[in-house]
Amino acid sequence: MDIGLSRTLAIILGSALPLLGFVRQSTNENADAASFLIDLALGILLLYGAWRVGDARHSGQRFLAAAWGMTVGVFCCGLAAQINGLSKSELVAAPLPRELLVVAAVLGLAVAVVGLATSLRSIRKN
Repeated sequence: MDIGLSRTLAIILGSALPLLGFVRQSTNENADAASFLIDLALGILLLYGAWRVGDARHSGQRFLAAAWGMTVGVFCCGLAAQINGLSKSELVAAPLPRELLVVAAVLGLAVAVVGLATSLRSIRKN
């Protein structure tokens, strides 16, 4: 695996996060603006890291790794919140079942961990 995979995943997830955040914001009455801003910030960080790696692989590696580190941290917190929401017995009207949201959080965390792992591989300076 090479940093190109990490860059490709960053472009995909960096583009998808703000779009999915916007969809969540517009379809869910209980959504708050902070979660949309977090999605937007993560998307910007991932796209910036991908751009820096494309511009100069060696010097851009640290920016991409930092963006993936932030993404892993936010996804871990989101997964914990989703799992905590499963144990609550309150009925909340949501467009998607909670189990599906947990699966989506696990998949997002897995992609972020793969992106982080591949961005941390050593690149020899030419």
